[in-house]
Amino acid sequence: MINDKLTILELTKEEIDKSIDELYLCFPTGREFEIFLNSFLSALGFEEVVTTQYVGDKGIDLTCLKSGLDINGTDTMNYYVQAKRYARNNKVQSKEVRDLKGTTKRDKNGNILNNNYINVFITTSSFTPAALSEASDNPNMPVITIDGTQLIQYCIEKGIGFNYKPVFSKNAILALTQSKPNTSFSTTTDNEYLVEREITKNDIRAKILVIPQIIKSELPENSEKFVVIFNNVQKQLNIDKTRRYFGGVTDFYKQFGLLTSDGVFVSKKAKWKISGDKIVVDLI
Repeated sequence: MINDKLTILELTKEEIDKSIDELYLCFPTGREFEIFLNSFLSALGFEEVVTTQYVGDKGIDLTCLKSGLDINGTDTMNYYVQAKRYARNNKVQSKEVRDLKGTTKRDKNGNILNNNYINVFITTSSFTPAALSEASDNPNMPVITIDGTQLIQYCIEKGIGFNYKPVFSKNAILALTQSKPNTSFSTTTDNEYLVEREITKNDIRAKILVIPQIIKSELPENSEKFVVIFNNVQKQLNIDKTRRYFGGVTDFYKQFGLLTSDGVFVSKKAKWKISGDKIVVDLI
C-alpha cells in the first residue's frame, strides 16, 4: 500500500522566518490572533476551547482542557492561555511570563484556582532566555511556551494555513519498489511476506482477524480450521462461514498490546505470508 501521508520537507530558517512574518501580518490586532488560536488549539486536540472577553480578561486570553482517563474527570487538566501577537524582533520578556503566573492564581472573579491547571504562553515572536528560565523555574506552576517557529511547525503538521506544492522525489519512488514484497504469489516462497494489512480497531472490537484477499484465495475451501502463527505464537483458529476472518484471536490481541487491560483498542499493521500449511502473521 502506498503511504497516503504527505512527506513534509524541512524548511530553512529563512523560510520559517518568512512564514512567521506572514502569520503575524494575518492578524490586524491581537484579538484576531486569539480567535485564530481557538481553532489552532482545537486542532491540537484540546477540548472546550473558549476565547475570553477582550476587556478585563486578567491576562487569560483562552481557556481549554484535556480530558484524562478517569471517568470522573479528576485527572482532567485545565489550560490557561495568554496570547501575544508580536513582531518577530519583539521578544517576550521574563516579566510577561511572571505576570501570567501571577494572574492565573485567581480567576476573573477573584476565586483561587485549583492546582489542576497549566499556563500556556503563545506568541508569534520568541522568548528571551530569561523568559524561558522563568517559565520552567517552578515545576508546581509550569508554563508551556510556544513561539513563532513552533506555531509554524504545528500548523504544518496539522495542515493549518499551508498549501502544498508537490515536489517529485526519485528516492521516494525507488523506496516504494525496494520495500514492496514480491506479490507474484507462490506458496513455496516461505520467506517472503505477501501482503500488509492493518488490524483495525473495529477488528479488535469484534475480536476477529480479517484475512487479506491474496491469503484467502490460497486457502483450501474444505478446511474449517487453520494453524496461524501470530507474532511467533502458534494457535489453531476457526474460519467463519464466509471465509472472511478468523475468530478466537482475543488472546493474541491481549498478549501483543492491541487490546489493553483498560479495554483500549490499539490498531497495528501486520505482514502476512503462507509457510507450508501454516499462516504467518507478524505485527510491524
